[in-house]
Amino acid sequence: MKALTVRQPWAFAIAALGKSVENRTWNTHYRGLLAIHAGSRWDSDEAVRRVGELTGVTIVTTDTAAIVAVVDLVSVHNSATCIRPVEERHEHDDGPFTCSRWAIGSRVDNGMHHWVLGTRRQLAYPIACKGRQGLWDLPAYVEADVLAQISTTAGLRYGSPSDLINPEETP
Repeated sequence: MKALTVRQPWAFAIAALGKSVENRTWNTHYRGLLAIHAGSRWDSDEAVRRVGELTGVTIVTTDTAAIVAVVDLVSVHNSATCIRPVEERHEHDDGPFTCSRWAIGSRVDNGMHHWVLGTRRQLAYPIACKGRQGLWDLPAYVEADVLAQISTTAGLRYGSPSDLINPEETP
């Protein structure tokens, strides 16, 4: 299984808060299951503030240096081609009418790639693992633990973003 290291609070936002787009400066042709690895370092205070603005959740502490979720990477598109039907558009500070409130970049600034994340499975028990840059392969023993957790409902904290009735009450 492929994995992607994402700094906190973004990894938590993917795992538990329904973050549907991961912004990257590079493209990938990979599609399929993608393990989300919470990096050992946190992003800026501004990132924590931004997640709070988008979700109403203030993240103080959460897992790091561990696999925290598995998502389906369903597509990737350049921000310059990020056009969606009116009912699916979101207008926000990062640019009008992008594919998601989580998306950054615009039709003018085409340096970003929006990795569109489908079904998400947050692990009930994060699995300690050293991360890497870029897309990387999980070690076999970590992959086995991840697959064991996602194969049962007992291994899930939440099944989908709609399961989060009140995000302010999530752990």
